[in-house]
Amino acid sequence: MEETVTSKFRDNTETIFRWTIYVTGAIIFFVIVLAVVYPSITLVKNSFTTDGHLSFQNYIDLFSESRTFILFKNTFSVAFLGAIGATFLGVLISWLLARTDIPFKRFWQIALIIPYLIPPFIGGIAWVYLLGPVGFLNKFWMTLTQSHQPLWIIYGHWGIIFVMMLYSYPIAYMVTLGPLKQMNPSLEEAAQISGAGTLRTLRDITAPLMLPSIGGSALLIFMSMMANFGIPAVIGFPKRYYVMTTQIYLNILNFDKANNLQLAAALSMLLVVLAILTMQVQRLLQRGKSYAIISGKSSQPQLVQLGWKKYIAVVFLFIIVLCTVILPVLAIFATSLIKAVGLPFTLENLSFAHYERLIFEVPKVSRAIKNSILLAGGSATVIVFISLVISYLTVKMKIKGGQVLESLVLLPYAVPGVVVALAMILAFLKPLPILNVTIYNTIWILAVAYIARFLTFGVRSISAAFEQVHESLEDAARISGADFVTSYKDIVIPLIKSNVFAGWFLAFMPALTELTLSILLFSVGNETLGTVVYGLHQEGKIGLTAALAFLVVVIVVTLNMITNKITKGQLGF
Repeated sequence: MEETVTSKFRDNTETIFRWTIYVTGAIIFFVIVLAVVYPSITLVKNSFTTDGHLSFQNYIDLFSESRTFILFKNTFSVAFLGAIGATFLGVLISWLLARTDIPFKRFWQIALIIPYLIPPFIGGIAWVYLLGPVGFLNKFWMTLTQSHQPLWIIYGHWGIIFVMMLYSYPIAYMVTLGPLKQMNPSLEEAAQISGAGTLRTLRDITAPLMLPSIGGSALLIFMSMMANFGIPAVIGFPKRYYVMTTQIYLNILNFDKANNLQLAAALSMLLVVLAILTMQVQRLLQRGKSYAIISGKSSQPQLVQLGWKKYIAVVFLFIIVLCTVILPVLAIFATSLIKAVGLPFTLENLSFAHYERLIFEVPKVSRAIKNSILLAGGSATVIVFISLVISYLTVKMKIKGGQVLESLVLLPYAVPGVVVALAMILAFLKPLPILNVTIYNTIWILAVAYIARFLTFGVRSISAAFEQVHESLEDAARISGADFVTSYKDIVIPLIKSNVFAGWFLAFMPALTELTLSILLFSVGNETLGTVVYGLHQEGKIGLTAALAFLVVVIVVTLNMITNKITKGQLGF
């Protein structure tokens, strides 16, 4: 009798738990529809709206202007050339660290990943301090050569490509480092036995086997460069060099132009189509091709002995670290200490006055720090909760429509951030129908945008954890007498907790210094770190900009080190 009552209790507990998950999932689905589907539909509708009527006039206006084709050319050019350069750089670095006997590998692995932690727009600002009209390197060059002409003014097309390369190569480096370390060396060894040298083995064996990883990283870099707003804004605006993201931003802010938001929506749709076409081209190129080595044993690849060339390799890696970390960070810090722009870098011209002003005289800085921490932490926590429910529904319960739900989660991250921000503006500019509430010009629109944008990080991380928890573990707990909730608490949660934290961390870090969404959605009193740094830069307050940018870099790197320490190297770098 007692066993029957206990069994019924367990069944009831499981039923209640499952229905709770279903109801919570239904609420979350409604939230996703409100945060993703509704803004997307509103964006598409507005792109076909002129003077309150549906028409193709916005697209006709865009394609009738030569400026649109220049935007296409600029966007494709910087993304294509930048992706080639960054991919080559990242793959070469990963090969040196994974397959050669280059010294100080641990140091290089840490140093070469730091650019990934620095927000790209801050990297752009740093290089303006180095190669701007009165940049440190240009002043050093003119003093050294007694020339009145700077070495190179970084503004414009090639400057954007250069800086994008420096802060995008870590993507290719991280994507290809693992496969290079794990690659079965048998074919390479066979090629070398047959007389092939290092370069030929790389060309004929290693490169073809690595093609999926290289192609995947190139695609990621290309897409991120097309979607980048910060670097083209910082380095392109002074020379009136625009790409599609910066032009969308200018269209949104052009309040004097009739139909400005609808024209921006049409241009956004063109950018979305370009991104989708790029992904389809990548799939077509890889269709029907297979790159695999079947091996029944685990073996370590033989390291290439560089000999005297290792010194060249060390110099090469040092130059990369110098250009991506040392010089930019020193330029920001030095600029933050100089009392006024243009003064020589001498002791009497140095001061911490800009830091004092940031703390005591610029109230929006403290507000921005508080807002960014709250938004990043709050959105990351909500993302984890939503991800737990979605992942459980799609992986464990295998509900119908799971793929549709995952596609909706991915959509806001797959399209450029400026497009997501515009969709949010158009969707929430007026009070929501039925609900009759508005979140425009409040901090809540930023929270909704962050959650929508970075939700895919949480879902991917936690779904992967659920897939690795075999049902037999829960079954064993049930057989041992544990009810559904107890087995979930004692078996499942301990096994997925590291992935839960990973999802939180992956959402928190980009949200903390986010710029592209925030620059279009923030309002007075709701500033974020990214918008304040960019705003100070645009206002020409160089010392304050440098001081805040340096603090942001210190905060990001410190948080990364703490995370790495807490997780014992599982997260962070």
